[in-house]
Amino acid sequence: MEDKGTEPISGSPVKSLPLTDWKKAFPMLSRYSSNTLLMKLGVGLIGFKFQRIYGSYRPLLVGYSLYDERINDDIIIEMFYNKKHLTLDIPFEKHQQMFQDAVDDVQSQHGNLLGETVNVKDLFDLLKHKQKYDMLVCHNYCSLTEFLKYKLITALYLDNDALIQQVCMDMEEQTNSWDDIERFELFLGKLPVWKDKFYQLIDQREEIMERIRINSMDKRIAKLKESHLII
Repeated sequence: MEDKGTEPISGSPVKSLPLTDWKKAFPMLSRYSSNTLLMKLGVGLIGFKFQRIYGSYRPLLVGYSLYDERINDDIIIEMFYNKKHLTLDIPFEKHQQMFQDAVDDVQSQHGNLLGETVNVKDLFDLLKHKQKYDMLVCHNYCSLTEFLKYKLITALYLDNDALIQQVCMDMEEQTNSWDDIERFELFLGKLPVWKDKFYQLIDQREEIMERIRINSMDKRIAKLKESHLII
């Protein structure tokens, strides 16, 4: 997650990432690294990562898990778009002129995932959208299974039997629709074995919650604000 680039002090120098302005616009987010603003949300972290691109910067929605030993690999990465349906890239020199419009674009697209409370349906709807329309996800079994795992662990975190059952039914429906099982098994092993491990997560709830608790005690993560998932 860490970017060793320019220190992100808003306003000076002209090409520094304006994290201070984005923090003010989305007060639940806090600085995690020199190019990342995050908050805690259930079983993971969510917020912005800023990419430098040819004299501009690009805000991305990113999400990381707290239930794995490594938390540096993003589970969610999503671009924002401007009113012309182009990728939201903001030239450093035009930050002040474009910033409020950029905030409005971000707020209208995924602002519901960045507040004091987040509805789990909104979070799952984003994953569902990416499963269907994100070409980097919809044909990538590693991403698809990671989404399923993220949803199940979220349901376990909320300790909601109906949601757990819903996620398990969703898993069965998805895996039954996959038509390239040989490719799946090339990367992830036999599908029945993977399904068994998926269901075993339910019995491993306490262990998983403890891992989340321990990861949340990391010095940089502990200082982040925490949003609350609601059903």
